[in-house]
Amino acid sequence: MKSGPVALGDIVVDPITGRLTNKAGQPVQLRNKSKAVLIYLLERPERTVAKTEILDDVWADVTVSDESLVQCIADIRRLVGADARQIIETVPREGYRLNLPTPHVSGARGRHPVAKIALVALGVALLGGVLAWNTVGTNGASETVAQEAPLLSPTEISPPGTSSTQAYLEVLQGRAAAGRYGHDESLVAERHFRTAISLDPNYARAHAELGTLLAVRFENDWTVLEDADKAKAMFYAERAAELEPDLWLAHYALGRLHSQLRDFETAEHHLEKAMSLQPENEDARAYYAVVQIFQGRAQTGIDILGPVIRSHPNPPFWYYFALGHASFNLGLYAEAETALTQCLELAGQSPYCLRYLIATYGAMGQDDKARDAGLTYASWGFDLEVEAMIDMVRFHHPDDLAHLREGLRQVGLPD
Repeated sequence: MKSGPVALGDIVVDPITGRLTNKAGQPVQLRNKSKAVLIYLLERPERTVAKTEILDDVWADVTVSDESLVQCIADIRRLVGADARQIIETVPREGYRLNLPTPHVSGARGRHPVAKIALVALGVALLGGVLAWNTVGTNGASETVAQEAPLLSPTEISPPGTSSTQAYLEVLQGRAAAGRYGHDESLVAERHFRTAISLDPNYARAHAELGTLLAVRFENDWTVLEDADKAKAMFYAERAAELEPDLWLAHYALGRLHSQLRDFETAEHHLEKAMSLQPENEDARAYYAVVQIFQGRAQTGIDILGPVIRSHPNPPFWYYFALGHASFNLGLYAEAETALTQCLELAGQSPYCLRYLIATYGAMGQDDKARDAGLTYASWGFDLEVEAMIDMVRFHHPDDLAHLREGLRQVGLPD
């Protein structure tokens, strides 16, 4: 993968964060599958990639036709502009080839000093709060840094929060792995964050990243020794706040962790602190909405999430899950279906989104859609039994769990 932003016609692509901008530095939108195809080709520049290879990897475990890939290529070319067919080349009867239109410095493992400087400069923007945990934010200063990075000398930059450049780069790699969202990727990210801490035991950001990663792991039931893992996660988050009391991510991690302990008052306190420290970051506000929904305040959650989603250039899937969950709780089933469908488009195999979508179809009396969604859920290896599904969302308000249970029973699922 290229280590820094790459110019492709009328757009600039950052393969690490997935951020797309135009030449003026303004965010541009691209469907998630189309973006995945673009990144996939960008990871394999200057060589022909077979259609079957792209379909197998980008649409893993899902059977789709070539037409889906053709549509993604068309989406990409529309953004790239006039030179699109030269940059994204069709190789007849074989596949597609991404041709880099301008010389690009390979940054593999920092072998080229200019590429390493660019990566470090870009990372200063990332860890400075321009990017949230697995989300993308915008800031004019970050765009300037990324554009001017190759002109800097090593003495003009230093990693934020640590004297160890290697520890800083480990955090960047950990963030990239965590952003791909999955159990295995979470383990890779944990190794990078632990390495960063071993290189600099006082690196608050590395502790906060690890605490946040472990919080996300609890939310997805990716843990084995739950009590021990929660204690471990709390240690890293609290250590981050101790090392750097005004680090927003430390309070964000603590907010997420305390919500899992059902200490909502403390969770709100830390999330409010995170919002005050980094007001332009949307993740703290979005998770604050989640905490409200956990407490049965669905309308409050929706009131917060609406502006958050509108202001975020690329809202992550869990924003839409929270919105769909809250809409279902209020009986706004059409709105819930829209949000949960968007969640699934972004996340692929998200059992949380699909579980609530099944209940939504049940409440709407759409039996065919409910049956198809249930078959998909079972194909992912989950039990199609009401109580097994309810047990997966045990942190929610009792009234909301009763509503979810009723929606699932309306589909005809066994208890």
